[in-house]
Amino acid sequence: MKWSWNLGRIFGIDLKIHSTFVLLLIWIAVSTAIAGGNFVAVGTEIGLILALFMCVVLHELGHALTARRFGIPTKDITLLPIGGVARLDKMPEKPTEELLVAIAGPAVNLVIGVMIFAGLTLSGSFANGVDLTADSNNFWLQLMLVNFTLVGFNLIPAFPMDGGRVLRALLALKMNPVKATRMAANIGRGIAVIMGIAGFFLNPWLILTAIFVWSGAGAEARSAEINQGLKGLVVSDALVSQFYQVEANQPLSAVFQLSLQTGQHNVPVVSNGNFLGIIRRADLLNALDRLGERAPAYAAIGAEPEGVALTLPLTEVLPMFATQRVLPVIEERQLIGLITPESVQQRLWLKQRAKDVDKQPPREKTNPV
Repeated sequence: MKWSWNLGRIFGIDLKIHSTFVLLLIWIAVSTAIAGGNFVAVGTEIGLILALFMCVVLHELGHALTARRFGIPTKDITLLPIGGVARLDKMPEKPTEELLVAIAGPAVNLVIGVMIFAGLTLSGSFANGVDLTADSNNFWLQLMLVNFTLVGFNLIPAFPMDGGRVLRALLALKMNPVKATRMAANIGRGIAVIMGIAGFFLNPWLILTAIFVWSGAGAEARSAEINQGLKGLVVSDALVSQFYQVEANQPLSAVFQLSLQTGQHNVPVVSNGNFLGIIRRADLLNALDRLGERAPAYAAIGAEPEGVALTLPLTEVLPMFATQRVLPVIEERQLIGLITPESVQQRLWLKQRAKDVDKQPPREKTNPV
């Protein structure tokens, strides 16, 4: 994810923090100070936010480590002002596995909340009952309540929350995954409508949450239908085998002219038949400005994606398009083709078209008079 800083690795997973998280801490500090809080109050609020996000990290690790048990690695975990995101390579296909992965995160927050509750009880904090107004400055009480709130919020049965995936997994035990996803998405949209209406009377944030839930439901339904349509298809089925390429030592002026004349915005670079990388339009223009027209083509190669194999399922290629719009298809260091979102979409359309043709009833033969 862009604008993210790497904090290190935990359980072999990259832990990142988005730059906007710093803005959140600054906003918390300033708003607390403006409200009349002293240095201790500001420090307490920031400490609570940091502790909360440590709980969010543990929540995402719950998802990631459970997915690892089913052979699904996690690329990284990124902390955002709105929470955390664990990027799994893919979601489990078996409903029982998806159920366990989805529920693992809220289960972690539940355990944390129960442990804090037990600690507060043993320390006598609840001896005279609980007064949330009087105890508003109790750090551990606030952290306990936040964790219980995370459990409740994440278990709302609507995408993209964990509860939506739990609902889909339970439905998929009785029906096919696409139908289960559609039903879960529709339930989520219904909840979004209720949230939106409630937001007008209770809290405007509910309206924003409703928009978030409605959008997430639609995206999940489309994703399920696309994945279902791509089942059985591999990279070779959507391969772009006709394209232009340049030699590594050709000048950038020649690359620019080739791109201009052919309309090909992503130009592969080879040297003695071996694939070196791809020059994208932005990289080409940047290199022309920095190095000039006579610079060699290889100097304009940008961040290079890993090559994919012909036999790789298209369902595993889709997540790669989030960071790279053009992927090279490599065999023994030789570039044999490219694969793009457009080529995958076209292959999906052809498959669907073939199904529609097969469903049409056969025409009756008529004898000429």
